[in-house]
Amino acid sequence: MADHGMRYTYDGTFEGCLCAVLAALRSGRVPASITGRKGQDGSKDAIDVVTSFKDAQYLYSMIAVKSCAEVQQMTSDYFLTDSSGLEINLYKMIFCALKYGAGIAEDYKSEMMNGIQMAIRDLYREAQSTLTGLDFYYGEEATCALIAPKNSVLPIIRKTVLKRRDMDNLIIYDKRHHLLLERYSERSMLLDISDFPLWDFKNPSEAYTCLWPFVRDNRFNVMADPMNKKSGSVIEPLWLKAS
Repeated sequence: MADHGMRYTYDGTFEGCLCAVLAALRSGRVPASITGRKGQDGSKDAIDVVTSFKDAQYLYSMIAVKSCAEVQQMTSDYFLTDSSGLEINLYKMIFCALKYGAGIAEDYKSEMMNGIQMAIRDLYREAQSTLTGLDFYYGEEATCALIAPKNSVLPIIRKTVLKRRDMDNLIIYDKRHHLLLERYSERSMLLDISDFPLWDFKNPSEAYTCLWPFVRDNRFNVMADPMNKKSGSVIEPLWLKAS
């Protein structure tokens, strides 16, 4: 497969990436590049792919239908890694999954698949390390933790953190990936807040002082709450873009 297709950009979300991959697949040509808009190379001929939850769900479902649930899970896990060439590797893995089926998960001769599996193992190791090392600041209204992991581990540790009942309102901010996990008044969301002007917090106290008023006053507006989606009805968003 020669790189002679179009360049694609997306909004940085997992769903957006799936939509960009789907656009490339439908074109019948291997993409020259797929990048988040903040990582695009400035090419004027890049196609800015609009995120569609329907299209994302369609492709995500087809990965399991044409291959297996393991490859489907690898797709979402790998997106969270800090891997070079991540989007192109995802495109290639999804292409192979749709064409060749479940066998690609055990293709130990494939350098790409071995690299993807190693990256996912590193992701889960870092997630466990981050989870055990959380250092919470106890503010007047909520607790706050500040993290800066290499990989995007917050979607991995989210459910475990939210099960904790030794604290009510809480926020965890990943300052490297600009992700915010919030629980307030029994509402829980994982948000991408990269579009908001935020400084580099030095400690959880600074993060709490800045971010908690936005959470408390519901100023991170989103179109949908992932915690309210019916299980199995749609792809569970790894995060939503706050606007």
